[in-house]
Amino acid sequence: MKDKVDMASSDTEEYQKRLENAATAHLVAATLITTVTFAAGITMPGGFVGNDGTHPGSAILRSSAAFVAFVIFDTTSLVFSSSAVLIHLLVPLLPRPESRANFSMVAWLFILVAMVTMVGAFVTGSYAVLAHSAGLAIASCVIGLSFIPILFLIVFKFYSYF
Repeated sequence: MKDKVDMASSDTEEYQKRLENAATAHLVAATLITTVTFAAGITMPGGFVGNDGTHPGSAILRSSAAFVAFVIFDTTSLVFSSSAVLIHLLVPLLPRPESRANFSMVAWLFILVAMVTMVGAFVTGSYAVLAHSAGLAIASCVIGLSFIPILFLIVFKFYSYF
């Protein structure tokens, strides 16, 4: 009987260690996404209107639909990745291991949403800047959007192991 208790305890300890390692990797990924999306939002594709323009300091491409989509994707990615960082900072304070595991899964899903919307921001930002060169803009979109089916393939393959 004691062996079964020790084994269950050992499995729980191993699971907790794996959860902690995953949380560390997730925190790094979420922080990198937050940093990249923040930088992309501040630098603005296409640049800013100079002091002699009609709206000094505003984005040159502000009337472009692709630019508007870029801002929405970039902001969404920033919010979801920042939320994942916040969750990972608060998870160690939770008393129950089940709660830590559940919140870690929510943070992981937030990171996936942040990754998809970060790619969307890249694609729409590239398209906005490259709109004058339709062939290059479309090629950039197709290559960038190929990430989406790859992501789903990996996630579904990952879940097949459970």
